[in-house]
Amino acid sequence: MWDATGRINVLNRASDAVLDTLAANGLREVALGIESGSERMLKLIDKRIDPSMTHSVVRRLTERGIGVKGYFILGFPTETEAEIDQTVRLVHELWEIADGQPGSFRASAFEYRPYPGTPDWERLMKTGKYTPEQLLNYSAVDLTSSGEEAAMRERDEFNFSVNLQLSEAPIDYVRRNLVALSREQYERKVSA
Repeated sequence: MWDATGRINVLNRASDAVLDTLAANGLREVALGIESGSERMLKLIDKRIDPSMTHSVVRRLTERGIGVKGYFILGFPTETEAEIDQTVRLVHELWEIADGQPGSFRASAFEYRPYPGTPDWERLMKTGKYTPEQLLNYSAVDLTSSGEEAAMRERDEFNFSVNLQLSEAPIDYVRRNLVALSREQYERKVSA
């Protein structure tokens, strides 16, 4: 058994025969950077995918017994509450697609943080609102207020924020949705 990382647009072009070969050779799970359910956000970050492509890839992999781990980001610069809701809805749709299939889908969602050298970093710097020090001031965020919730334990190394209002959606809206998705994913894992 082996795991891999992949790109949705590449896997979308893969033939059924190629996916069958991957499954036959023991591919257990593919990690995919899905990032968002908002087409505007996907275009802004130049993902070259759309939600329907993601649906297709997850369906094709899970029906072959290949699991998918999808990574999502909430709180992109300029992202609205409605766009966050689109991402949350996409996660639920992907769970539904995989339910009953031999392969599973699991979601891992994180709060957006900029990285130097990325197009987002450059866009943020061009606004003149931020300094590199502000954008690099990653601090730990306890999404449970006490750190005791089992659903959050496996996420400790990813719960970081620059604590700046970068999205149109308030930070507490972003974090409430992160917690809700993490709890639901944890509950799905525990009940499986």
